[in-house]
Amino acid sequence: MTGTSQPRDSLSLRIDSRIKQRYENRILEKFGTLEPYAGTELERELRVVIGQGELSKLVDRTHELARSLGERQGENKKSSPNRSGETVVVGYRIHAEIRDKVKKEAQNAADVTYARDIVESVMWAYACGNQTESKVADRLDRIEAFVEAKTSDKDAKTRRTESIIEAVTPGEFLLEDFNQAVDEEASGINSGDYAREEYLPRVLAELDYTYHPENPSLFISTDKVDCSDQDPRDKLQFLRDEDDEIKIILKDAIESAKSTSKPKSNIRYTPADAVAVLGKGTTQKAARSKFEQVASRSERIEYEKTEGCLTVQTNFGQRSGDMSRHTLDDLDAIDRSSDRDEA
Repeated sequence: MTGTSQPRDSLSLRIDSRIKQRYENRILEKFGTLEPYAGTELERELRVVIGQGELSKLVDRTHELARSLGERQGENKKSSPNRSGETVVVGYRIHAEIRDKVKKEAQNAADVTYARDIVESVMWAYACGNQTESKVADRLDRIEAFVEAKTSDKDAKTRRTESIIEAVTPGEFLLEDFNQAVDEEASGINSGDYAREEYLPRVLAELDYTYHPENPSLFISTDKVDCSDQDPRDKLQFLRDEDDEIKIILKDAIESAKSTSKPKSNIRYTPADAVAVLGKGTTQKAARSKFEQVASRSERIEYEKTEGCLTVQTNFGQRSGDMSRHTLDDLDAIDRSSDRDEA
């Protein structure tokens, strides 16, 4: 003999009689006989429970693959064992090492009390057709479907974007031209909020287009406009990004201070003020979340965190301790300061 095999011992655990019968029916259905399969199949499933063996590695790799792809594990629909209340001693023969590790697992687990609880759960899952191989196969099928759906969705968006571009170019185009192209050329979607929010930015990015400074609904090549002169308040709301919204609040806060009737008093700029300038769909909570960044872009603005508002200085002369001067008559200077902060 070139080696010795590990000894197989009787499991010798009292198992609910109904669970045992269902498990053995499943073994007979698959193999036509109980021996040795009742023991070998149970041992293989128990190895997964204790994290041992190639099947256990396959389970771990499958879960790792799913997590890396962003596919979430489906709801755990494992049913509880349907116990009869009567128990019988089960003498299936498994490796002694596995039997001992299952007992240790039961001692350390928070959701079971005895080794028989683990064995009954495994036997019941197997009887219900939920053996490990089947669960891994189901998970791999879900991963495949998830990847196919993602790939298909990406391909569809690419095709729709290309179709819209072909319809609106060459040359400049209006928002109504984009809407018409969506309805006539982009299969599966219609013009509306979703198409404008999802596809118009894609089209503009692909073409390197921007909105016309005098007509925000007209889109032209960036070569034909000085983008640094654009006021984000003129940009269509669904095209604004977070930085646009921060600049809009900054400009509005400063202009509000400039127009106050009490030039020697500071003004309070509230989330409601920000919502009013940002437009519908913006909540006060979302507006307030940008106040700290707004304040960081101007020496004349402070964020009062406890009150959830901005304090804007209306005295634009030199302030004690200041090394620089800002005036509301020079909003471009504020923009340049903002650009330096972003760099």
